[in-house]
Amino acid sequence: MKGTKRFLIKSGTGSNLSEADSDYTIVVDDYRTETETEDSRLIKYKRGVLNDLFGQSPPPTVTALVELALGTYAADRLVKRGPSGAKDDGEEMLKSRQIQILHPVADVEKWRPIEPELNHAISFISRDNFQYRFIDAIDENQSIDDGADGYRDQLPEADSIALFSGGLDSLGGRFHLAEDGYNPHFVSVDHGRNVGHLVRNFDHLFDGDLTSIGVDEEFYAYEDTQFTRSFMYFAFAAAVAVALDVDDIFVPENGVLSRFSSLESGWTTTRTVHPLFVKSLNRIFDDLFPDRKLEISNPFLDYTKKEVVDRIPNKADIFFTRTCPHPRELSQGKDASGHPYNCGECIPCLIRIIGLVNSEHKIQPDGLMLDKNHLLDFDFSKVNAENIAQPNQSRQSSLSVFLLGLNAHLSFAYRIQTSTQRELVSSNPELLDPDILGLYERFSREIFQTVEFFAADNPTLENYVTEFLSLEDEELANLC
Repeated sequence: MKGTKRFLIKSGTGSNLSEADSDYTIVVDDYRTETETEDSRLIKYKRGVLNDLFGQSPPPTVTALVELALGTYAADRLVKRGPSGAKDDGEEMLKSRQIQILHPVADVEKWRPIEPELNHAISFISRDNFQYRFIDAIDENQSIDDGADGYRDQLPEADSIALFSGGLDSLGGRFHLAEDGYNPHFVSVDHGRNVGHLVRNFDHLFDGDLTSIGVDEEFYAYEDTQFTRSFMYFAFAAAVAVALDVDDIFVPENGVLSRFSSLESGWTTTRTVHPLFVKSLNRIFDDLFPDRKLEISNPFLDYTKKEVVDRIPNKADIFFTRTCPHPRELSQGKDASGHPYNCGECIPCLIRIIGLVNSEHKIQPDGLMLDKNHLLDFDFSKVNAENIAQPNQSRQSSLSVFLLGLNAHLSFAYRIQTSTQRELVSSNPELLDPDILGLYERFSREIFQTVEFFAADNPTLENYVTEFLSLEDEELANLC
Protein backbone atom coordinates (compact mmCIF):
# COMPACT_ATOMS: atom_id res chain seq x y z
CA MET A 1 0.00 0.00 0.00
CA LYS A 2 1.50 3.32 -1.07
CA GLY A 3 2.72 5.45 1.81
CA THR A 4 2.29 2.65 4.37
CA LYS A 5 4.73 2.50 7.30
CA ARG A 6 5.33 -1.07 8.48
CA PHE A 7 6.52 -1.82 12.03
CA LEU A 8 7.63 -5.00 13.74
CA ILE A 9 7.19 -5.05 17.52
CA LYS A 10 9.87 -7.09 19.28
CA SER A 11 10.28 -7.82 22.95
CA GLY A 12 13.74 -7.14 24.31
CA THR A 13 13.87 -10.87 25.21
CA GLY A 14 12.04 -12.13 22.15
CA SER A 15 13.21 -14.67 19.59
CA ASN A 16 15.22 -13.80 16.51
CA LEU A 17 12.60 -12.93 13.91
CA SER A 18 12.96 -11.88 10.32
CA GLU A 19 12.48 -8.17 9.82
CA ALA A 20 12.16 -8.41 6.05
CA ASP A 21 8.43 -7.66 6.14
CA SER A 22 8.82 -4.40 8.08
CA ASP A 23 10.30 -0.98 7.45
CA TYR A 24 11.13 -0.35 11.10
CA THR A 25 11.53 -2.34 14.29
CA ILE A 26 10.16 -1.18 17.63
CA VAL A 27 11.85 -2.85 20.59
CA VAL A 28 9.89 -2.96 23.86
CA ASP A 29 12.04 -3.62 26.90
CA ASP A 30 12.43 -3.13 30.62
CA TYR A 31 13.72 0.13 32.15
CA ARG A 32 16.59 -1.70 33.87
CA THR A 33 17.87 -3.44 30.75
CA GLU A 34 20.75 -2.07 28.73
CA THR A 35 19.36 -2.77 25.28
CA GLU A 36 21.49 -2.52 22.19
CA THR A 37 19.49 -1.85 19.04
CA GLU A 38 20.55 -1.33 15.46
CA ASP A 39 18.23 0.88 13.42
CA SER A 40 15.50 0.14 15.98
CA ARG A 41 13.20 2.38 17.94
CA LEU A 42 13.30 1.57 21.64
CA ILE A 43 10.49 2.12 24.15
CA LYS A 44 10.96 1.00 27.76
CA TYR A 45 8.57 0.50 30.64
CA LYS A 46 8.90 -0.48 34.28
CA ARG A 47 8.23 -4.16 33.80
CA GLY A 48 9.25 -4.79 37.39
CA VAL A 49 6.10 -3.05 38.63
CA LEU A 50 3.96 -5.70 36.95
CA ASN A 51 6.33 -8.48 38.00
CA ASP A 52 5.91 -7.43 41.62
CA LEU A 53 2.12 -7.47 41.35
CA PHE A 54 2.07 -10.94 39.77
CA GLY A 55 4.93 -12.34 41.88
CA GLN A 56 6.67 -13.35 38.65
CA SER A 57 6.53 -12.40 34.99
CA PRO A 58 2.93 -11.62 34.00
CA PRO A 59 1.01 -14.21 31.97
CA PRO A 60 1.98 -14.13 28.26
CA THR A 61 -1.37 -12.67 27.20
CA VAL A 62 -0.93 -9.76 29.60
CA THR A 63 2.66 -9.14 28.47
CA ALA A 64 1.69 -9.34 24.80
CA LEU A 65 -1.18 -6.87 25.33
CA VAL A 66 1.05 -4.37 27.15
CA GLU A 67 3.82 -4.61 24.56
CA LEU A 68 1.32 -4.36 21.70
CA ALA A 69 -0.06 -1.15 23.19
CA LEU A 70 3.43 0.26 23.78
CA GLY A 71 4.47 -0.61 20.23
CA THR A 72 1.32 0.99 18.85
CA TYR A 73 2.00 4.16 20.83
CA ALA A 74 5.60 4.24 19.57
CA ALA A 75 4.49 3.81 15.95
CA ASP A 76 1.95 6.59 16.44
CA ARG A 77 4.73 8.89 17.68
CA LEU A 78 7.16 7.91 14.92
CA VAL A 79 5.02 8.63 11.86
CA LYS A 80 4.49 12.32 11.11
CA ARG A 81 1.09 13.19 9.72
CA GLY A 82 2.52 15.69 7.26
CA PRO A 83 0.66 18.72 5.86
CA SER A 84 -3.05 18.71 6.59
CA GLY A 85 -5.57 18.34 3.86
CA ALA A 86 -8.77 20.31 3.44
CA LYS A 87 -12.32 19.58 2.41
CA ASP A 88 -14.05 21.47 -0.40
CA ASP A 89 -15.40 24.03 2.05
CA GLY A 90 -11.89 24.79 3.27
CA GLU A 91 -12.27 23.15 6.66
CA GLU A 92 -8.93 21.92 7.97
CA MET A 93 -8.69 18.15 8.20
CA LEU A 94 -6.15 15.87 9.83
CA LYS A 95 -3.88 13.96 7.52
CA SER A 96 -4.50 10.24 7.93
CA ARG A 97 -1.67 7.72 7.91
CA GLN A 98 -1.32 4.09 6.79
CA ILE A 99 0.37 2.04 9.53
CA GLN A 100 0.85 -1.73 9.60
CA ILE A 101 2.01 -3.53 12.76
CA LEU A 102 3.39 -7.05 12.91
CA HIS A 103 3.38 -8.51 16.44
CA PRO A 104 4.76 -11.93 17.47
CA VAL A 105 2.65 -13.57 20.19
CA ALA A 106 2.88 -16.88 22.06
CA ASP A 107 -0.70 -18.08 21.45
CA VAL A 108 -1.36 -16.82 17.95
CA GLU A 109 -4.71 -18.63 17.64
CA LYS A 110 -6.04 -16.48 20.48
CA TRP A 111 -4.89 -13.25 18.86
CA ARG A 112 -5.71 -13.61 15.17
CA PRO A 113 -9.51 -13.41 15.65
CA ILE A 114 -9.21 -9.96 17.25
CA GLU A 115 -7.37 -8.42 14.28
CA PRO A 116 -10.51 -6.89 12.63
CA GLU A 117 -11.80 -5.41 15.91
CA LEU A 118 -8.35 -4.07 16.80
CA ASN A 119 -7.92 -2.55 13.32
CA HIS A 120 -11.25 -0.78 13.74
CA ALA A 121 -10.65 0.39 17.32
CA ILE A 122 -7.18 1.89 16.82
CA SER A 123 -8.07 3.38 13.44
CA PHE A 124 -11.08 5.05 15.06
CA ILE A 125 -9.19 6.73 17.90
CA SER A 126 -6.21 7.70 15.74
CA ARG A 127 -8.16 8.77 12.63
CA ASP A 128 -5.72 6.65 10.63
CA ASN A 129 -5.70 3.24 8.96
CA PHE A 130 -4.03 0.81 11.35
CA GLN A 131 -3.65 -2.81 10.25
CA TYR A 132 -2.44 -5.52 12.65
CA ARG A 133 -1.08 -8.97 11.93
CA PHE A 134 -0.16 -11.49 14.63
CA ILE A 135 2.41 -14.23 14.06
CA ASP A 136 3.60 -17.20 16.10
CA ALA A 137 6.57 -16.41 18.34
CA ILE A 138 6.94 -19.34 20.74
CA ASP A 139 10.54 -19.79 21.88
CA GLU A 140 12.45 -20.87 24.93
CA ASN A 141 11.53 -17.65 26.77
CA GLN A 142 7.79 -17.89 26.21
CA SER A 143 4.88 -20.08 27.25
CA ILE A 144 1.20 -20.12 26.47
CA ASP A 145 0.35 -21.18 30.04
CA ASP A 146 -1.46 -18.25 31.66
CA GLY A 147 -2.26 -20.07 34.88
CA ALA A 148 1.01 -20.23 36.83
CA ASP A 149 1.22 -18.47 40.17
CA GLY A 150 4.36 -17.26 41.94
CA TYR A 151 4.98 -15.78 45.34
CA ARG A 152 3.51 -12.32 45.80
CA ASP A 153 3.70 -9.78 48.56
CA GLN A 154 0.46 -8.62 50.15
CA LEU A 155 -1.63 -7.13 47.34
CA PRO A 156 -3.78 -4.03 47.68
CA GLU A 157 -7.37 -4.71 48.68
CA ALA A 158 -9.50 -3.41 45.85
CA ASP A 159 -12.69 -4.21 43.99
CA SER A 160 -11.82 -2.32 40.80
CA ILE A 161 -9.18 -0.34 38.90
CA ALA A 162 -9.35 3.38 38.10
CA LEU A 163 -6.99 5.39 35.93
CA PHE A 164 -5.48 8.54 37.44
CA SER A 165 -3.63 11.23 35.48
CA GLY A 166 -3.52 14.21 37.81
CA GLY A 167 -6.22 16.03 35.83
CA LEU A 168 -9.59 17.34 36.99
CA ASP A 169 -11.59 14.37 35.72
CA SER A 170 -9.44 11.72 37.37
CA LEU A 171 -9.42 13.74 40.60
CA GLY A 172 -13.20 13.98 40.48
CA GLY A 173 -13.32 10.24 39.81
CA ARG A 174 -11.32 9.57 42.99
CA PHE A 175 -14.15 11.05 45.11
CA HIS A 176 -17.06 9.98 42.93
CA LEU A 177 -16.13 6.29 43.00
CA ALA A 178 -15.64 6.36 46.78
CA GLU A 179 -19.05 7.96 47.27
CA ASP A 180 -20.59 5.26 45.08
CA GLY A 181 -19.15 2.59 47.35
CA TYR A 182 -16.20 1.43 45.24
CA ASN A 183 -12.73 0.73 46.56
CA PRO A 184 -10.56 1.07 43.45
CA HIS A 185 -6.83 0.66 43.09
CA PHE A 186 -5.53 3.53 40.98
CA VAL A 187 -3.17 3.20 38.02
CA SER A 188 -1.11 6.02 36.55
CA VAL A 189 1.01 5.82 33.39
CA ASP A 190 3.96 8.22 33.47
CA HIS A 191 5.01 8.69 29.86
CA GLY A 192 6.56 12.12 30.22
CA ARG A 193 5.20 15.67 30.23
CA ASN A 194 5.67 15.76 33.99
CA VAL A 195 2.82 13.32 34.70
CA GLY A 196 4.74 11.74 37.58
CA HIS A 197 5.13 15.07 39.37
CA LEU A 198 1.44 15.84 38.87
CA VAL A 199 0.36 12.53 40.36
CA ARG A 200 2.67 12.95 43.36
CA ASN A 201 0.76 16.13 44.21
CA PHE A 202 -2.06 13.82 45.33
CA ASP A 203 -0.15 11.24 47.37
CA HIS A 204 -2.18 12.34 50.40
CA LEU A 205 -5.36 11.05 48.74
CA PHE A 206 -4.19 7.50 48.07
CA ASP A 207 -2.15 6.33 51.04
CA GLY A 208 -0.05 4.17 48.74
CA ASP A 209 -3.09 2.73 46.90
CA LEU A 210 -1.76 3.79 43.49
CA THR A 211 0.48 1.98 41.03
CA SER A 212 2.57 4.22 38.78
CA ILE A 213 4.12 2.68 35.67
CA GLY A 214 6.87 4.59 33.90
CA VAL A 215 7.26 4.61 30.11
CA ASP A 216 10.30 6.06 28.36
CA GLU A 217 10.62 6.80 24.64
CA GLU A 218 14.22 6.30 23.58
CA PHE A 219 13.67 7.65 20.09
CA TYR A 220 12.92 10.95 18.41
CA ALA A 221 9.17 11.47 18.17
CA TYR A 222 7.93 13.11 14.98
CA GLU A 223 4.22 13.29 15.85
CA ASP A 224 2.64 14.99 18.87
CA THR A 225 -1.07 14.12 18.63
CA GLN A 226 -0.67 10.86 20.63
CA PHE A 227 -4.22 9.70 19.89
CA THR A 228 -3.36 6.06 20.68
CA ARG A 229 -2.13 6.78 24.20
CA SER A 230 -5.34 5.56 25.84
CA PHE A 231 -4.77 2.07 24.38
CA MET A 232 -1.55 2.05 26.41
CA TYR A 233 -3.40 3.27 29.53
CA PHE A 234 -6.09 0.61 29.21
CA ALA A 235 -3.56 -2.15 28.57
CA PHE A 236 -1.73 -1.34 31.80
CA ALA A 237 -5.04 -1.03 33.65
CA ALA A 238 -6.08 -4.46 32.38
CA ALA A 239 -2.75 -5.91 33.45
CA VAL A 240 -3.17 -4.60 37.00
CA ALA A 241 -6.80 -5.76 37.05
CA VAL A 242 -5.71 -9.32 36.21
CA ALA A 243 -2.98 -9.18 38.87
CA LEU A 244 -5.45 -8.02 41.53
CA ASP A 245 -8.22 -10.36 40.32
CA VAL A 246 -10.77 -7.60 39.70
CA ASP A 247 -12.81 -6.90 36.57
CA ASP A 248 -14.10 -3.31 36.65
CA ILE A 249 -11.84 -0.67 35.07
CA PHE A 250 -12.96 2.94 35.48
CA VAL A 251 -11.71 5.78 33.29
CA PRO A 252 -13.23 9.06 34.52
CA GLU A 253 -13.64 11.63 31.75
CA ASN A 254 -16.43 14.17 31.32
CA GLY A 255 -18.98 13.42 28.63
CA VAL A 256 -18.24 16.57 26.63
CA LEU A 257 -14.63 15.54 26.00
CA SER A 258 -15.49 11.84 25.71
CA ARG A 259 -18.04 12.35 22.95
CA PHE A 260 -16.81 15.61 21.38
CA SER A 261 -20.05 16.24 19.48
CA SER A 262 -19.37 19.97 19.90
CA LEU A 263 -16.55 19.93 17.32
CA GLU A 264 -16.26 18.81 13.73
CA SER A 265 -14.02 15.85 12.87
CA GLY A 266 -11.25 18.03 11.44
CA TRP A 267 -10.07 19.11 14.87
CA THR A 268 -7.05 17.53 16.53
CA THR A 269 -9.31 16.39 19.36
CA THR A 270 -9.09 13.17 21.24
CA ARG A 271 -11.33 10.12 20.97
CA THR A 272 -9.35 8.32 23.63
CA VAL A 273 -12.36 7.58 25.85
CA HIS A 274 -15.05 7.71 23.18
CA PRO A 275 -17.87 5.24 23.94
CA LEU A 276 -17.37 3.44 20.61
CA PHE A 277 -13.69 2.86 21.33
CA VAL A 278 -14.44 1.64 24.84
CA LYS A 279 -17.00 -0.85 23.45
CA SER A 280 -14.48 -2.16 20.93
CA LEU A 281 -11.79 -2.58 23.55
CA ASN A 282 -14.20 -4.40 25.86
CA ARG A 283 -14.93 -6.87 23.06
CA ILE A 284 -11.18 -7.38 22.57
CA PHE A 285 -10.74 -8.02 26.30
CA ASP A 286 -13.58 -10.57 26.16
CA ASP A 287 -11.66 -12.53 23.52
CA LEU A 288 -8.25 -12.24 25.16
CA PHE A 289 -9.45 -13.03 28.68
CA PRO A 290 -12.43 -15.40 28.20
CA ASP A 291 -12.33 -16.57 31.81
CA ARG A 292 -12.72 -13.03 33.14
CA LYS A 293 -15.22 -10.21 32.71
CA LEU A 294 -12.90 -7.22 32.30
CA GLU A 295 -14.95 -4.15 31.48
CA ILE A 296 -13.95 -0.52 30.98
CA SER A 297 -16.55 2.09 31.86
CA ASN A 298 -16.67 5.86 32.21
CA PRO A 299 -18.55 7.02 35.31
CA PHE A 300 -18.68 10.60 33.97
CA LEU A 301 -20.04 9.88 30.50
CA ASP A 302 -23.17 11.94 31.22
CA TYR A 303 -21.41 14.70 33.20
CA THR A 304 -20.22 18.11 32.07
CA LYS A 305 -16.84 19.32 33.30
CA LYS A 306 -18.60 21.59 35.78
CA GLU A 307 -20.47 18.62 37.23
CA VAL A 308 -17.21 16.67 37.53
CA VAL A 309 -15.53 19.55 39.37
CA ASP A 310 -18.48 19.65 41.77
CA ARG A 311 -17.54 16.10 42.87
CA ILE A 312 -14.23 17.40 44.27
CA PRO A 313 -14.78 18.44 47.91
CA ASN A 314 -11.48 20.22 48.58
CA LYS A 315 -10.99 23.36 46.51
CA ALA A 316 -7.25 23.40 47.27
CA ASP A 317 -6.75 20.09 45.41
CA ILE A 318 -8.17 21.60 42.23
CA PHE A 319 -5.25 24.00 41.87
CA PHE A 320 -2.76 21.11 41.65
CA THR A 321 -4.43 19.53 38.61
CA ARG A 322 -3.43 20.09 35.02
CA THR A 323 -5.65 19.50 32.01
CA CYS A 324 -3.48 20.87 29.21
CA PRO A 325 -1.54 18.15 27.31
CA HIS A 326 0.20 20.31 24.75
CA PRO A 327 2.89 22.86 25.55
CA ARG A 328 6.25 21.35 26.48
CA GLU A 329 7.46 24.75 27.64
CA LEU A 330 4.86 24.66 30.44
CA SER A 331 5.59 21.10 31.57
CA GLN A 332 7.67 22.40 34.48
CA GLY A 333 5.73 25.65 34.89
CA LYS A 334 4.39 26.31 38.38
CA ASP A 335 3.45 29.28 40.49
CA ALA A 336 5.05 30.07 43.84
CA SER A 337 2.78 27.54 45.58
CA GLY A 338 3.67 24.73 43.17
CA HIS A 339 0.42 24.85 41.19
CA PRO A 340 1.00 23.73 37.56
CA TYR A 341 0.08 25.98 34.64
CA ASN A 342 -2.30 25.24 31.75
CA CYS A 343 -1.75 26.91 28.36
CA GLY A 344 -5.26 28.41 28.23
CA GLU A 345 -5.46 28.16 24.43
CA CYS A 346 -6.21 24.55 23.49
CA ILE A 347 -9.63 22.87 23.46
CA PRO A 348 -9.12 20.93 26.73
CA CYS A 349 -8.15 24.21 28.42
CA LEU A 350 -11.31 25.91 27.11
CA ILE A 351 -13.46 23.08 28.51
CA ARG A 352 -11.54 23.31 31.80
CA ILE A 353 -12.20 27.06 32.06
CA ILE A 354 -15.93 26.55 31.45
CA GLY A 355 -16.06 23.84 34.11
CA LEU A 356 -14.15 25.75 36.77
CA VAL A 357 -15.92 29.11 36.58
CA ASN A 358 -19.35 27.44 36.61
CA SER A 359 -18.57 25.00 39.42
CA GLU A 360 -19.79 25.27 42.98
CA HIS A 361 -16.23 26.27 43.90
CA LYS A 362 -16.62 29.50 41.86
CA ILE A 363 -12.98 29.61 40.77
CA GLN A 364 -11.93 33.17 39.99
CA PRO A 365 -9.70 34.13 37.02
CA ASP A 366 -6.51 34.25 39.10
CA GLY A 367 -7.17 30.66 40.23
CA LEU A 368 -7.50 29.19 36.74
CA MET A 369 -3.71 28.71 36.48
CA LEU A 370 -3.51 29.79 32.84
CA ASP A 371 -0.47 30.89 30.90
CA LYS A 372 -2.83 32.97 28.76
CA ASN A 373 -6.39 33.95 29.68
CA HIS A 374 -7.76 35.33 26.43
CA LEU A 375 -11.34 35.49 27.68
CA LEU A 376 -10.21 38.03 30.25
CA ASP A 377 -7.32 39.84 28.56
CA PHE A 378 -7.80 39.71 24.79
CA ASP A 379 -9.30 42.65 22.91
CA PHE A 380 -11.96 40.91 20.85
CA SER A 381 -12.64 44.07 18.87
CA LYS A 382 -9.50 43.22 16.90
CA VAL A 383 -10.98 39.98 15.58
CA ASN A 384 -12.94 39.63 12.37
CA ALA A 385 -15.47 37.01 13.40
CA GLU A 386 -15.87 35.79 9.81
CA ASN A 387 -12.21 35.59 8.90
CA ILE A 388 -10.00 34.17 11.64
CA ALA A 389 -6.67 32.93 10.34
CA GLN A 390 -6.25 29.15 10.28
CA PRO A 391 -3.87 27.93 12.95
CA ASN A 392 -0.42 26.55 12.38
CA GLN A 393 -1.14 22.81 12.16
CA SER A 394 2.10 21.99 13.95
CA ARG A 395 0.58 23.53 17.07
CA GLN A 396 -2.48 22.51 19.03
CA SER A 397 -2.49 25.61 21.22
CA SER A 398 -2.31 29.17 19.91
CA LEU A 399 -4.50 32.28 19.76
CA SER A 400 -5.93 31.08 16.45
CA VAL A 401 -6.74 27.64 17.89
CA PHE A 402 -8.41 29.33 20.86
CA LEU A 403 -10.53 31.65 18.72
CA LEU A 404 -11.57 28.89 16.33
CA GLY A 405 -12.43 26.64 19.27
CA LEU A 406 -14.40 29.40 20.96
CA ASN A 407 -16.35 30.08 17.76
CA ALA A 408 -17.10 26.39 17.25
CA HIS A 409 -18.43 26.03 20.78
CA LEU A 410 -20.44 29.24 20.60
CA SER A 411 -22.08 28.09 17.36
CA PHE A 412 -22.79 24.65 18.77
CA ALA A 413 -24.21 26.03 22.02
CA TYR A 414 -26.43 28.52 20.20
CA ARG A 415 -27.76 25.76 17.94
CA ILE A 416 -28.50 23.56 20.96
CA GLN A 417 -30.35 26.41 22.68
CA THR A 418 -32.39 27.58 19.71
CA SER A 419 -33.15 24.43 17.65
CA THR A 420 -35.66 21.66 18.07
CA GLN A 421 -34.46 18.13 18.73
CA ARG A 422 -35.54 17.11 15.24
CA GLU A 423 -33.41 19.87 13.74
CA LEU A 424 -30.41 18.89 15.89
CA VAL A 425 -30.62 15.20 15.07
CA SER A 426 -30.25 15.88 11.35
CA SER A 427 -26.57 16.76 11.89
CA ASN A 428 -25.95 15.03 15.26
CA PRO A 429 -27.93 11.75 15.32
CA GLU A 430 -26.69 10.87 18.81
CA LEU A 431 -28.74 13.81 20.17
CA LEU A 432 -31.80 11.62 19.71
CA ASP A 433 -30.73 10.10 23.04
CA PRO A 434 -32.34 12.27 25.75
CA ASP A 435 -29.39 11.78 28.12
CA ILE A 436 -26.89 13.00 25.53
CA LEU A 437 -29.14 15.90 24.54
CA GLY A 438 -29.52 16.84 28.20
CA LEU A 439 -25.74 16.78 28.64
CA TYR A 440 -25.24 19.26 25.82
CA GLU A 441 -28.15 21.46 26.86
CA ARG A 442 -26.48 21.90 30.26
CA PHE A 443 -23.08 22.41 28.65
CA SER A 444 -24.43 25.05 26.25
CA ARG A 445 -25.81 27.07 29.16
CA GLU A 446 -22.43 26.80 30.90
CA ILE A 447 -20.75 28.20 27.77
CA PHE A 448 -22.90 31.31 27.77
CA GLN A 449 -22.58 31.67 31.54
CA THR A 450 -18.81 31.66 31.03
CA VAL A 451 -19.13 34.46 28.48
CA GLU A 452 -21.23 36.47 30.92
CA PHE A 453 -18.70 35.80 33.71
CA PHE A 454 -15.71 37.17 31.77
CA ALA A 455 -17.65 39.90 29.97
CA ALA A 456 -18.13 41.63 33.31
CA ASP A 457 -14.43 42.55 33.13
CA ASN A 458 -13.95 42.36 29.37
CA PRO A 459 -16.88 44.00 27.55
CA THR A 460 -15.25 43.35 24.15
CA LEU A 461 -16.05 39.65 24.66
CA GLU A 462 -19.78 40.28 24.97
CA ASN A 463 -19.74 42.54 21.91
CA TYR A 464 -17.84 39.91 19.96
CA VAL A 465 -20.24 37.08 20.87
CA THR A 466 -23.27 39.24 20.14
CA GLU A 467 -21.93 40.10 16.69
CA PHE A 468 -20.67 36.59 15.92
CA LEU A 469 -24.04 34.98 16.70
CA SER A 470 -26.11 37.95 15.42
CA LEU A 471 -27.93 38.18 18.74
CA GLU A 472 -30.70 40.60 19.56
CA ASP A 473 -30.57 42.90 22.60
CA GLU A 474 -30.64 40.94 25.88
CA GLU A 475 -30.62 37.61 23.96
CA LEU A 476 -27.26 36.63 25.42
CA ALA A 477 -28.63 36.83 28.97
CA ASN A 478 -31.54 34.58 27.98
CA LEU A 479 -29.12 31.90 26.72
CA CYS A 480 -27.43 31.52 30.10
